[in-house]
This record gives sequence, structure tokens and C-alpha cells, in this order.
Amino acid sequence: MTSAGIGAVFDSAAAQYDEISPLLWDRIGEATVATAAIGAGERVLDVCCGAGASAVPAARAAGPHGHVDAVDLSAGLLARGRRRAAGEGLQNVRFVQANATTWQDRPYDVVQCVHGVFLLPDMDASVARLADLLRPGGRLVITTWAQGAMEGFGRLVAEAVAHVRQAPVAPPTSRQAASRIDTEQDLHAWLTARGLTRVSVTRFTLRIPVDAALAWQVVLGSGFRGMISGLEEPTVERVRAAFGRLLREREMTELDATSLIGAGTRP
Repeated sequence: MTSAGIGAVFDSAAAQYDEISPLLWDRIGEATVATAAIGAGERVLDVCCGAGASAVPAARAAGPHGHVDAVDLSAGLLARGRRRAAGEGLQNVRFVQANATTWQDRPYDVVQCVHGVFLLPDMDASVARLADLLRPGGRLVITTWAQGAMEGFGRLVAEAVAHVRQAPVAPPTSRQAASRIDTEQDLHAWLTARGLTRVSVTRFTLRIPVDAALAWQVVLGSGFRGMISGLEEPTVERVRAAFGRLLREREMTELDATSLIGAGTRP
């Protein structure tokens, strides 16, 4: 999917993204910032920042003498991030619609990316470039899905879409990239190969009880929304009904959103 296409998907998902954030995105964002150990006065770049689930807590941690640049392709999510920061009285974070792969500002003490690295074109080259935006001794923090997390849920979404459209649904290209770094060992090795030192990987276990209504909110408020992008409303409603039926038949009552948080230091 192109950068414009990714931005459009998340623009359409913005309202539901906000609604599920307290259960999902905010908890992962807080865990990421805790792992990053952002200190007062530090400069932070938050890539694929969404509505601020990690950028806002990073701004809190950096304090009034620090600064956070929060970058995303989705204008809709960025607008929500600005409102959230303003509501908390945070003046040390700016939300910018921009392509992270061409971002020029530097140097940063911390560059963090929560569940967005596998959406970047050429994940290896893109992350190596992000590491170059760090000062020597700065930290790169990457959060990705743990092996198995979201997979069963995603398969049910794809199955529901395929049933309604009567055609197979190809997995998103981001899934292949994400599968390269979905174990502690693989993420550790991958960050080390990007030239980082003192690499560590933390597992953040998150399992969320879901019913059909909440599960559909997750579909609409996440990258899964791309599977129904472009479908007419009656077709979307048929997908929703098929998805709900599959949830009941497979007895899926929780969402596994377990994440891996990898951190490394630029020499």
C-alpha cells in the first residue's frame, strides 16, 4: 500500500481508533515510553504516532524543557493527538503530517515507533535511517506484535471478507515484515544488525476480553480496516455479520495484543 493509501485508511479509522485507545493503544504506548526511559529535557521523535498514544506520555516524561515531534501520515489521527495534548496542557509536543522516511530534523535522544515499523517502505533501510537521527548514545525503541498476537483475530477478519466477496483476501504486505521480528530473539538480532548496541527486548502481555461489538470496533480502529476499505456500506455490514458469526463459532472471547518492545543504543 502506498503512503497515501495508508494515510487514507487511518483517516477513516480515526474515530474508532480513539474509542479503543484506552483499552489498546494507550496501554501499549505507555509501556513503550516506560521502556524508553525518557528523561526530563530529552528530545523525542515519535514515528507513526497515530493519535498520540505514545507521543503524549513521552511529552509528559520529557517535561517542559523537553520536546516531542510526533509524525504520522493520517491528518485525522494527528488532529486527535493535538486535541489530546492540548487537553492535558502539554506545549512541548507538535503533531506533524509527514513521511517519516524523509524526516530531516536531528539529533534526538530517543526515536520511538509503536506498531508502525512494518508499515514503512523497506523496513531495514527505513529504521537504519531513523537510527541516524539519534545523537551518539541515543535510544531507538521499536514496538511490534509478538508472534501469534492479533493473528487469529486477523484471520477471522480476512475469512469474513472472503466469504462476503466470494474471493480470497491476500494478507497485507506488512504482515510479512512484522513476522520477521515477532520473537524476542528475532527482534534482538534485527536491532543489533541495524548497528545498535545494548539491545534489550521486553514482552508486554496484553489480553483484552472482547464481544462482537468491541471486536468490530477494533477492526474499524486499526490497520484491519484496510481489508474493508473501498467496500460499499451494505457490503461492510455483511462482513460485520459474518465476522460476528465467526467469533461465536470459534469461541474467540479475547484479543491477544501482546507486544515486544525492543530498545537499542546508537554507538
